Amino acid sequence: MHIKRSLLPALLVLLSGLVHADDLAIQNRNNIIALQRVVMEQNERIDGLTSLIEGLSASVAELKMAKRKGISSAEENNITLKLIRDLGKMIDEINRSYVSKTELKRILDGEKAALSKEKKKSVKKQQRAENELERTAPAKLYSEGVRLFVKKRYEEAAKRFILTSSKGYKPAASNYYLGEIAYYTRKYQDAIFYYKKSASLYDRASYMDVLLLHTAVSLDKTGEKEQAKVFYNNVIDNYPDKKSSAIAKEKLKRI
Repeated sequence: MHIKRSLLPALLVLLSGLVHADDLAIQNRNNIIALQRVVMEQNERIDGLTSLIEGLSASVAELKMAKRKGISSAEENNITLKLIRDLGKMIDEINRSYVSKTELKRILDGEKAALSKEKKKSVKKQQRAENELERTAPAKLYSEGVRLFVKKRYEEAAKRFILTSSKGYKPAASNYYLGEIAYYTRKYQDAIFYYKKSASLYDRASYMDVLLLHTAVSLDKTGEKEQAKVFYNNVIDNYPDKKSSAIAKEKLKRI
């Protein structure tokens, strides 16, 4: 049984808009990781210097204690010479470990340059891949999209369905799959948007009961309980023999 033609427009009006993701957050995260690595290296060096300074302080305290005990001049000289040798070793170690402000800037600039280079290479690679997809025949893109969707490779599948939709090849089905991808990745607002677009293009598709059920669940998940009830009831009334109807009944009991 199909949806009543007079009821579908009213259902579509209930659906809301699309929210797009932003890849900038990924790049920012990479920059933070690189800076954290530099800071970690500096902290390790600081810990080493702290140990050296503690050792030097212990040697000085040892010398002061020896003076208070009134040891001989020869013994005092031996302790002083040992302290000087230890101090020399510590100074050498500090010189090896110390990173000047200029050097730190050079390290950070190097990290930023490397990240910028990698970003440019990544962008070029992505552009080449997108150009190749653009040149691919819509029918092939659609079949690839379905295959990738079945394998749960949602990001790659979505790229193909976006292209097939924009090229006018099976736009209703393409938007249905985009809705399913959003649904299974829990982007419920996006799912609602694509389901609405799909249903507005063709409302007699074989997957319509699933589309309406998942629309109801998406509305339920986003807090639109009353609207979700409308869609659950629509599935129950119009597709009584479908599995989606049984699921809708169970979902409706929990609202």
